[in-house]
Amino acid sequence: MKTIVSRIVFAVISLFVCIVLVVTVSEDNKQVMSKAREVKLPVIMYHHMVKNEKMTGDYSISPDQFEKDLLYIKEKGYTTVSSDNILEFYYNNVPLPEKPIMITFDDGYESFYSYAFPLLKKYDMKAVVSLIGNYSDLYSNIPSSEKHINYSHITWDEAKIMQSSGLIEFGNHTYNLHSIINGRKGVIKYGDENFYNVGMKEDILKMQKKIEDKLGVTPYIFTYPFGARNEKSDEVIKDMGFKIILCCEEKVNILAGKDKGELYKINRFNRPGRISTQNFFKKIEKQ
Repeated sequence: MKTIVSRIVFAVISLFVCIVLVVTVSEDNKQVMSKAREVKLPVIMYHHMVKNEKMTGDYSISPDQFEKDLLYIKEKGYTTVSSDNILEFYYNNVPLPEKPIMITFDDGYESFYSYAFPLLKKYDMKAVVSLIGNYSDLYSNIPSSEKHINYSHITWDEAKIMQSSGLIEFGNHTYNLHSIINGRKGVIKYGDENFYNVGMKEDILKMQKKIEDKLGVTPYIFTYPFGARNEKSDEVIKDMGFKIILCCEEKVNILAGKDKGELYKINRFNRPGRISTQNFFKKIEKQ
């Protein structure tokens, strides 16, 4: 009798141990799979381009330096991705490339069209350009004699040409809020809560409508002017249907593909003009 009881006890204990082992292994596998799914996404933030390297600075880079960046990206095995690639990863479980990277240009200077776009075509790379609607309207409606590559902005016709390449997509950088004036910095207005639901919202919707009319697409990306944001502005932008928000904190993004809230704070590294390609990418790759 004791032998039978001992065997039963032994069997029960063995079964319990097996269950514990299976659960532990299963949890370990889940963690490994979760880690394997995580993707590092560095995002570079460019602004203006000038041919004269003496005129480069914190927010301007020469075309030659930009080409060196693209060559580095290619040689190191990175693949440029668009917002569609990222959304497919989050919404439809479509894998991202092994080493994704996103190139972004803020403000929509004409120098992007003249200098950066030909190089992106040359190396078959994608980029996101965040336009300021008021400036695109202005430079679409003045004669060429009143434009200059050092300060002009992309026209709607130029934007359409670039969009047709399949390499360039356009984000919303507000219609006319890219300024610091009367207690307002970009879309942040201190001491005026009503501004977010009225002035800010109206301006951003105006820009959405403008891009829809001129380019036939509705942008998913919103880019904060000056990187200025707060909880109220985030809330309004999310409610307006944007799926990705570009910010200015210099960190590599870790995308897990689960929490879509991660997409409302895409960090970016500002690309100054007076630093070598190798030194700039060192800052990114050490993270």
